[in-house]
Amino acid sequence: MNTTTASDHERYAWIRLSLEPNLGADTARLLLANFGLPHQIYEQSVGTLNRFIPTALATQLRSTLPDELEAKIQATLHWLQSPDQHLICLADSHYPSALLTLADPPLVLYAKGDLSQLQYPGLAIVGARSATESGKKNAYDFAQFLCQQGWSIISGLASGVDAAAHQGALAAQQAHSTIAVFGTGLDFVYPARNRTLAHQIAVQGLLLSEFPLGTRGLPHHFIRRNRLVAALAKGVLVVEAALKSGSLTTARFAADI
Repeated sequence: MNTTTASDHERYAWIRLSLEPNLGADTARLLLANFGLPHQIYEQSVGTLNRFIPTALATQLRSTLPDELEAKIQATLHWLQSPDQHLICLADSHYPSALLTLADPPLVLYAKGDLSQLQYPGLAIVGARSATESGKKNAYDFAQFLCQQGWSIISGLASGVDAAAHQGALAAQQAHSTIAVFGTGLDFVYPARNRTLAHQIAVQGLLLSEFPLGTRGLPHHFIRRNRLVAALAKGVLVVEAALKSGSLTTARFAADI
């Protein structure tokens, strides 16, 4: 299945499944394994669903959605009408195979930009937000050089090293450039000072997030983002990082994958 060309009915079901209250990702994957695609899950009777999930949750899946959740799904479908904005699901041919090695691969990914960026080998460059000028120059130069050698540069759009790495990759002027993984929904750029950079990446590279539209940045979101950065990359280059930093968390994620 390719959700970039899927019907609204199919995309609606994927979005609903990913947003369904009280339905964790593990349970959602269990239902997918047993019933197929999300719209097929929602076609099952309460009794059939109850073989795998509690009755209350099975009843919820067969019920009309609350207005607030329905509005979120409709807003997402509207967002997807833009040709450079995409929903990538577990069953999608564009879904990064590297993420399937995770214990908790996202059910869906939100993307803005050039999906072909996911086909290139990636290297992550991460580091301190409050990096020195030397550190930022090193990140920029490494990214530009590595991109010229055929690598796509992956980072998290943070201030400092992340931003410099993205900028260096864009400066290489290659078909493959850079992927910025968000810790928010793609309709929020954090930090706001990188909004122009995010726009440039959307034009020349790819913005990616597992978080639904409207999600603001919370500390644990950036830990989850870091695991995606690590999983997408063949290796992680850390430039200037404190011992208890998100950058080293990314490196540890990479070592464990």
